[in-house]
Amino acid sequence: MKVALINPPASKIIYGNEYKLKSIIPCLGLFYLQSYCKDIADIEIFEGEFYSSLDHLISEINSFEPDILGVTSNTSTYPLCVKIAKNVDAKTKVVGGPYSSFRVVESLENFDIVFIGDSEVSFRMLLQEEPQQTIPSIAFKNTDGEITYTPKGYLPDLDSIPFPDHRKIQLGLYKASPHRQLKEPFATMITTRGCGFRCSFCLSAKEGMNDGKYRERSVSNVIRELELLVTNFNVKSIQFWDDTFTMRRDRTKELCKEIEKLGVEFVCNTRTDRIDSEIADWLVEAGCRGIFFGVESGDQEILNSNMRKGVKNEQVKDAIMCCRKAGMWSTASFIFGAINDTEISIQETVNFALELNADYVLFNIYTAHPGTYGYAEALRQGIIDEYKVDLNRWLGEPVGIPTICKNLSRKQLHKLKAESYVRYYTNKGVEKYSNIIQTYQNEILRLNNTSE
Repeated sequence: MKVALINPPASKIIYGNEYKLKSIIPCLGLFYLQSYCKDIADIEIFEGEFYSSLDHLISEINSFEPDILGVTSNTSTYPLCVKIAKNVDAKTKVVGGPYSSFRVVESLENFDIVFIGDSEVSFRMLLQEEPQQTIPSIAFKNTDGEITYTPKGYLPDLDSIPFPDHRKIQLGLYKASPHRQLKEPFATMITTRGCGFRCSFCLSAKEGMNDGKYRERSVSNVIRELELLVTNFNVKSIQFWDDTFTMRRDRTKELCKEIEKLGVEFVCNTRTDRIDSEIADWLVEAGCRGIFFGVESGDQEILNSNMRKGVKNEQVKDAIMCCRKAGMWSTASFIFGAINDTEISIQETVNFALELNADYVLFNIYTAHPGTYGYAEALRQGIIDEYKVDLNRWLGEPVGIPTICKNLSRKQLHKLKAESYVRYYTNKGVEKYSNIIQTYQNEILRLNNTSE
């Protein structure tokens, strides 16, 4: 049996002119599916980023002649998923990922089966040709055209899932954004899944994918993969893509102690209420060079009511200071365009960013993904309807979907974002940020020459 697993091309669609400043990383979810099922099928992964066009990607998939086509869906790339499904010849076409997990009815218009949430176990059962009604956590149309949802299945112990096939990953094709750049070659890893907090915009939150259930790999399992990467692929640095790398203090201490022995550098993500000076010191001693924090807003009311972050901005100041004192760089990420954001609240956010003076910032525009609290709240308030992603109608971030801010237009948000980048990095006045400044100066010029 031949299986093609597809990650549609995303960076140029989602980031537009910003894509040169963004990471391109492997779709680890597909690589884990491949490793979990590699003994029962010939599975090939097609990373859309590395093809000259969508048509080129589709042609290569058809040349592989798959029996099963599997596509991972994200909100802005869903129209590409549909085009791939319509133009690839395969007996069975399936889709998974965040968008389809919360848009089952729409997805079954073009796919035979929707996999809901993590799908290693259920996908393996499909490849073993188990009856569909016995496969957990999927949806499909029965012979009468009615949609059948099977009961939720168990989530496997993460240690039971084999490592991704790094021979297919460590080819020098992926790239790091400026705030994640370390020694090369680098690798990407994830040591936990889920988060379980209640952030309104996040699909790893409670009520999101797998209900946000937080799961860990054992420290020994993580270290074995790191040893493999260092020994077999001469990897010098790691991007850890856990939502909250320092979730549990005891585990963080143990993991840092073991990573230190390997002599690799790394960067990671965490929450500002999951770090203190002691944890920062552990991280630095282990080789951590930088941390990404989701700060979201400098307006505490927006942070509480619209973002549901559960953090005080005084904690944010402490977290950035911990990094600075320990000798790590910090990245502070913010979101403009929450439901009640105004130009005043966004300026408060930019002023807060300047006060924090992190080494890097990201300014993003709120994306109301199906499956998030923010999407449900925008629907409840009548700000949006149950939109279908339209890449031609809604241009710029959030690509293909409507904004939800009641007080600012899409173009106003885009201009505020570009102006904030220029203001922030000009204020830092360091030559290494010149490419970032130029990118957003060009964006301001473009926006000034476009209609609303």
